[in-house]
Amino acid sequence: MRTGNSGINHQEDEDLVSIGYITKTHGIRGDIKVIPLTDIPGRYNNLERVFVFPKKGEKRTFYINKVMNVKGGIVLSFTPSVTMSEGEELVGGYIKVPAVESPVLGENSYYEFEIVGMEVFLEDGKYIGRIEEIFSTGSNDVYVVKDGDKEYMIPAVNHVVKSVDVAGKRMTISLIEGLL
Repeated sequence: MRTGNSGINHQEDEDLVSIGYITKTHGIRGDIKVIPLTDIPGRYNNLERVFVFPKKGEKRTFYINKVMNVKGGIVLSFTPSVTMSEGEELVGGYIKVPAVESPVLGENSYYEFEIVGMEVFLEDGKYIGRIEEIFSTGSNDVYVVKDGDKEYMIPAVNHVVKSVDVAGKRMTISLIEGLL
């Protein structure tokens, strides 16, 4: 069971996923430095259009003109080009793309935005809670499932997670000793 990080789905637009966080401008032409929020190598090289959600202001659409890999992230230049001051206004914002443009993952692999928000049930149908967040332990991901004041840590491993219905936003798990 693997949870890929194509991007994080922030609530501003349900059909868009964040794939980058803008940290600063780069150079004198308004290029921006981005920390990728994706674990898909070369994700930016295959993009034509992105949406930028600055901390302040409206969503803007840009076309990627150039992608450069740099230490600690990537640098993007856009069309239409932006001035240095326009680039500074984008700092602290997110780069998003439509979720439907996310590459297809292999079997038993899911994007975080597909998993977060799922309702979790035991094999006998008992409701456990809703997946609120995911964190990685190195060996496997762990789903944080909450129901009111109850919180459970569910390991994302095949012998625990029995079925995942992305469209139905439902996961079925097997109860193992000490899990709940």
